[in-house]
Amino acid sequence: MIRALLPITVLLLGFAGPALAERSVVKEENGITVEEEPEPGRTLPVLTGTTTMAAPPKQIAAWIAAVHTFVDWQHNCEEARRIRSEDGFAVAYNRIDSPWPVSDRDVVLRSTLSNLEGGGIRIEFNNTTDPDVPAVDGVVRMPRLIGSYDLRPVEAGTRVVYTIDSDPGGSLPDWLVRRVSKDLPYFTLTNLRERAEAGLPPEE
Repeated sequence: MIRALLPITVLLLGFAGPALAERSVVKEENGITVEEEPEPGRTLPVLTGTTTMAAPPKQIAAWIAAVHTFVDWQHNCEEARRIRSEDGFAVAYNRIDSPWPVSDRDVVLRSTLSNLEGGGIRIEFNNTTDPDVPAVDGVVRMPRLIGSYDLRPVEAGTRVVYTIDSDPGGSLPDWLVRRVSKDLPYFTLTNLRERAEAGLPPEE
């Protein structure tokens, strides 16, 4: 049985509610489309990555729930650990490696999993606070991270839409913002697809 779980990864790593307006494609390669929607006053745009994976939704969701595997497939994830799992949701810690001289970011995420009609699965996550996870010296705690994985069965397998709406906190150079806009959804989905298509995640 798949437990609801956070996902992230992250390097800086939206909440896929209504369709985003004014999206522009920033990368289209290897069957993955990455789009961004700038948000006034925010460092990072809302990022959306879309692809199709030759695996059923439950198998993909199992990887998204497997926190112990995040360092293997979530882009720039340096550390990930489960804090607790309860009925209907889970809490996990995620630390994102940043290139020098930018400070690493980290976040505590609460995630939930919902089964959709037609065999689809939706995993939503958002940043939260937890007394068991205090701030780390030299690491910037992200003030905002909201997102989702939307998994819908299609003839070729599963259509996956990964959305991230984040505020990394502190200041970031423009070159890093541009890189993150393309790299985060692209490499996270590339790595997730490779592993999900090969089978279920290893036991924790």
